[in-house]
Amino acid sequence: MATIDLTPFGFTPTESLVYASLLRLGPSTGYAVARACRLARANAYAALEGLVSRGAASSTGGRPAQFRPADPSSLVARVAASQGQALDRLSRALEGTGGGGEPTIHGAEGLRGTVNALQQLVARAERGVKGTVAAELWRPSLPAWRRAAARAELDVQIAGDAEDPESLSKGTAPADAPTILLIDGVRVFSAAGSGDLMTAMWTAHPLLVQVGAAAVR
Repeated sequence: MATIDLTPFGFTPTESLVYASLLRLGPSTGYAVARACRLARANAYAALEGLVSRGAASSTGGRPAQFRPADPSSLVARVAASQGQALDRLSRALEGTGGGGEPTIHGAEGLRGTVNALQQLVARAERGVKGTVAAELWRPSLPAWRRAAARAELDVQIAGDAEDPESLSKGTAPADAPTILLIDGVRVFSAAGSGDLMTAMWTAHPLLVQVGAAAVR
């Protein structure tokens, strides 16, 4: 198994070690985790409690308590949403400085990179998201859509066949419809291709935002 390093996302090295151990062991007691990681029991329990508090693990609460790791994809979505909030706070702080730089056009490649970018943008939405999103992007980014739906209006169609049991979307679009989303009226996100060949672009450039707004009407 590749080394799992959660420290760039606010976890401690011990929490990274314990999460990796839980993935390997499955549901385990704190004692079993301490033995597997060769940690003092107090340190293992402190790391487990840290993981639980951040949603990276759950506890049965029995005696002895059993700890279960969060599903990796769910953890990635949670981290992406959290990072999106941090980036949003930074963006607002920077906007308040009155800097005069040109708006940047950002890009991503591959399905994973595109999904990560989409999740961060959607999870940060405060007013609304409008447009069309490929079914291939809808499924792995669902946690971000759920978060956005709690405070923003979603007017989004899914291009292609994708389950939507929570009725977060406004229906379907042809499978070949391009992914293009207008976010809060100030950012535009678009993506094309599939799988490893997928590419994405997003920006707050006023001219491109106008083009995006016209495209999703």
